[in-house]
Amino acid sequence: MNLMDDMHWLATHWHRLSSHVRCGRVPQALLIVGRIGIGKTLLAETFSKRLLCRAPQEYACGECASCRLFEAKTHPDFLRIEPEETGKIIPVDAIRGLIANLALKPQYSGRRVVLINPAQQMNVSSANSLLKTLEEPDEHTTLLLLTDSPHALPATILSRCQRMDIPVPDRAMALAWLAKQGQDGSRAGVLLALARGAPLKALGLANDGSVEKRDEFFSAWCDLAKGGMEPAVLAEEWSKYSSETLVDWMVCWIMDMIRLRAATRMRGVENPDLAEHLRILAQKTNLRHLFRFLDRLNAARKMLLGQVNRQLLLEELLIHWQRSQTKDLIQLPK
Repeated sequence: MNLMDDMHWLATHWHRLSSHVRCGRVPQALLIVGRIGIGKTLLAETFSKRLLCRAPQEYACGECASCRLFEAKTHPDFLRIEPEETGKIIPVDAIRGLIANLALKPQYSGRRVVLINPAQQMNVSSANSLLKTLEEPDEHTTLLLLTDSPHALPATILSRCQRMDIPVPDRAMALAWLAKQGQDGSRAGVLLALARGAPLKALGLANDGSVEKRDEFFSAWCDLAKGGMEPAVLAEEWSKYSSETLVDWMVCWIMDMIRLRAATRMRGVENPDLAEHLRILAQKTNLRHLFRFLDRLNAARKMLLGQVNRQLLLEELLIHWQRSQTKDLIQLPK
């Protein structure tokens, strides 16, 4: 059974890709958009293997020489372009090397597949270098660009790609899938909230201590609201942790606070285990300040895609959060 058979939220997208193959209308440039951990990399790799397979059916056969090369990560016609380190850019030299490779004929399968992930990590020079390839595509080549931040890509790249958006699955569907992976009960809900609804990311967080880290940071975040901690001290302490993750957590908490201000019921709250704490914070915070802080957080997300002093950025966000609070002490339930 293929790994995607249980991932029902990917089924529609897989059938769409399969129909392209059956009709002989495979996109020459496909932009796959979705949150980290939604399954877009698995979808793209499964599609790549299917395109290169010598005896495909619904999926790649898994047994031919091409499939064996793919599984061994030595297929000469499957080219993967990605940053050397997480968070780094994809340099222009990597794209130039790709272009030189594309000038040659496919070595093995008669078709070539290029996977660029995450595509938003291309800088301006990299994106401009890729543009000519997108404008004059090779009929034997399929380019798959993966991103969770399509707004960070130049309009010239976006306009030359067919786009496939993968939304987060229904919560019940995601929880059912996590239960099959051995993650159920209230913990599964917490993991899914941390992953912002992305099931594969939630599963990856199950054993890496993220729940405990989230709780630790949330406690400190609440102390900031009461004036019990200095933003600079906390920013320095947390600068060794993923800035993207910390900002995502704060976005999630602020959005829950806005929801809890708008309605007393828990429906739609992404952090049900923190709901009572967030409700008290929301009641003590001006609604305008919540929306302003949310704007700051979304701007910070964009800044994190480039070169920025992460500790200073985190410090600025924490200062803004502390200043948005009332002077009254916030009494959080134990």
